Order: sequence, then C-alpha cells, then structure tokens
Amino acid sequence: MSLYLALKALHVLSAMVVLGTGIGIAWYTLRGWLSGNLQVLRWISAETVAADWIFTCSAIVALLASAAGMLALNPAWLQQLWLQLAIVLTLVVFLLWLPVIFLQYRLRQQAHESSAQEILRTMRIWCALGAAALPLMIAIVFLMVAKPVI
Repeated sequence: MSLYLALKALHVLSAMVVLGTGIGIAWYTLRGWLSGNLQVLRWISAETVAADWIFTCSAIVALLASAAGMLALNPAWLQQLWLQLAIVLTLVVFLLWLPVIFLQYRLRQQAHESSAQEILRTMRIWCALGAAALPLMIAIVFLMVAKPVI
C-alpha cells in the first residue's frame, strides 16, 4: 500500500469516527437530558465530556494529520475549488465545535448545581450548534467523495 492510500484510509476512517461519534454523542446526550432524571443527567454529562475527548478529539487529530500528509504529497490539490470549500467548511465546523466543548463542561457542572431552567438554556445552545454543524459535516464528506468541479 502506498503512503497516499494509507493516509487516505486514515482520513476516511477518522472522518467516519468524527461524524459517527458526533451523532452518537448528540443522540445520547439529548436523550439523557430529556429524561429529566437527575442521576442520568449527571452520568450522561460526564460521559459526553469523556467521549468527546477520547473519540472526537483524537479522530480530529488523525483527520488533520492525514489531510496534511496527503497535501504534502500533492500540494497542487490546494488549487481545487472543492477542496478550498471543504477547508473553509471544516474551519466553520471547528469553530462551532469549540464552544460545544465548553458547553459540555458547563452542562456537567449544571447537572450538579443548577436549576432546570439554566440547564435548558445551555442545552438549547448546545443543540443549535450541533444542528448547524451536522449539515456542514455532511457537505464536507460530499465534497471529499464527489470532488465536484465547481
């Protein structure tokens, strides 16, 4: 297997992990918070923080490293508009994900200290950021697979 194919495989696998864990974390967090059960709220908020660091963060590192490796092998690819658009969308998703990390820590703390109203406000922001990021992530995968001539 060539270095390029190994990097591409790592890139695809890490993209799958980022998208899959993002959806999985969102589903179970939302379901846990909607349960209204304080014990579940405390557990799911702690697990969400851990899962995001263990899975999402490590997959993002692999994703960026594999992208950098593939671009180092062929820097001319940066001239392609679909890739430029994918890079911009990736930056936007990253900017949406950063506040989510802090919100997850806040939710974990609020599960122990705050009122349901405060938790609900934080969850609404968390959900809005996730809802904004998901279609962008799908668009990035589309761009990477289809490589449309734009």
